[in-house]
Amino acid sequence: MMSLIFGMIMRYSHTVYHQEVQQKFYVGIAGRFAALAGWTSSGWLDSDAFVRLTKANLQYHIFILDAEGRVLSHYPESATLSSRRISMQPIQRFLQPKPSFPILGDDPTEQHEQQIFSVTRLESENRPEQYLYVIVHSEEHDEFAKGLRLSYVTREGAWLVVASLLLALGGGLLSLHFIVRPLKQLASIMDDFRGNHFNGDLASTRKPVSSGDEIEVLTATFYRMAGQMQAQMRKLEQADAHRREFIANVSHDLRTPLASIQGYLDTLLLKEERMSQQERQQYLQIAVRQAKSLSQLISALFYLAKLDSDQAALQLEPFRIEEVVQDVVQKFALQASSKNIRLVMQGHDRLPFVCADLGLVERALSNLIDNALRHTPQDGTVQIQLQLVNEKVWVSVADSGPGITEPDLSHIFERFYRGNRAHEDSSASAGLGLAIVRRILELHGEVAEAANMPAGGAQFRFSLPVKEASSHTSHRAGWTV
Repeated sequence: MMSLIFGMIMRYSHTVYHQEVQQKFYVGIAGRFAALAGWTSSGWLDSDAFVRLTKANLQYHIFILDAEGRVLSHYPESATLSSRRISMQPIQRFLQPKPSFPILGDDPTEQHEQQIFSVTRLESENRPEQYLYVIVHSEEHDEFAKGLRLSYVTREGAWLVVASLLLALGGGLLSLHFIVRPLKQLASIMDDFRGNHFNGDLASTRKPVSSGDEIEVLTATFYRMAGQMQAQMRKLEQADAHRREFIANVSHDLRTPLASIQGYLDTLLLKEERMSQQERQQYLQIAVRQAKSLSQLISALFYLAKLDSDQAALQLEPFRIEEVVQDVVQKFALQASSKNIRLVMQGHDRLPFVCADLGLVERALSNLIDNALRHTPQDGTVQIQLQLVNEKVWVSVADSGPGITEPDLSHIFERFYRGNRAHEDSSASAGLGLAIVRRILELHGEVAEAANMPAGGAQFRFSLPVKEASSHTSHRAGWTV
């Protein structure tokens, strides 16, 4: 009877301590999530950040509550709620200056179930009081903890049955000491990790597993979990930085043509009676050009978003790359002749079939030739060359322009990046054409490269896999537009 009572006491103590350690580890996670979602005193909150977070971390359930405990929204949105309201008493205890852990709160997804949680108050100047409530579901971790408790209870119970009550009590206390000490060390490491805002140096405190007992396994599990959390936090921060940069770039590139269109149209309205027909025609033509530029930018944005989406699937088929090059060159013949630029193609006339997405390859080649024409001076040359190297067909587009500066070479394929070449050309695009080229080649498992020619000018090239390995007779062929 005493062994059963003592075993139950040990099990309850271990359960409470395990819950306390978990809740201390996650105590600040709600505030961290609110910061990642961009919460400000004005009441703005990026709900998309919660969607991304719960997709990347299935163990998190996020709820937005009002002051009465009603669920206003929840993430993931696919989760089924068994209750739309929770008790506010555990939340108020949690938000006290020095709460006593563990504190269990209602789980809206599991009726009559309580879980450890983290919560933060969302204070706003123009919104009623709300709370960000985070439930952490870690089924694998809970099952492991249950097994750990059962193992220790069984071991100590057997010892108490065989030994005397005094020896059993002493052995139980000694065992409890050896159990609690490494757990306290682990709890201290967790507190330090949380105190450093989940950015602590885990490698300096990690010890190699020697005996492989449950506590060391639990510690190793914590280090793996913490490492994954740090990696996920870094990814979220990088994604947030990229999102902010993308929005800033898009806003700038949309604002310029819109402001120009509005300026010319306002001038037409204000000075319509005092302007000649020629001046009105000139202003309208400028507005139309700016509208076309805006339309091209929006089309490029949609095209790039389509390539980045999960639905971007390649339609692979065999085709002759030289025929695609000829079609694209003919499409740019008029544009080249307006600047007296020669379009020259050099390569083999018996190249093997390549296996790729015909539409995407044509788009990538069009972007490269368009880029070359924009940076080639009057009476210049744009050369397209095809080569077969190691069962891959290499396509290169070289111009006779000013070339690419060394600082720009490593960034030339980045989105919205416009280096010195763009500043020299007033008709330069918004910096999306080469980014689209890189993304198309990434989808094919290939890379796009940029370099300066020894004789001057820039060269862009990429490779495509051939359909099958076979011997080919090489014949040099070339023509000029």
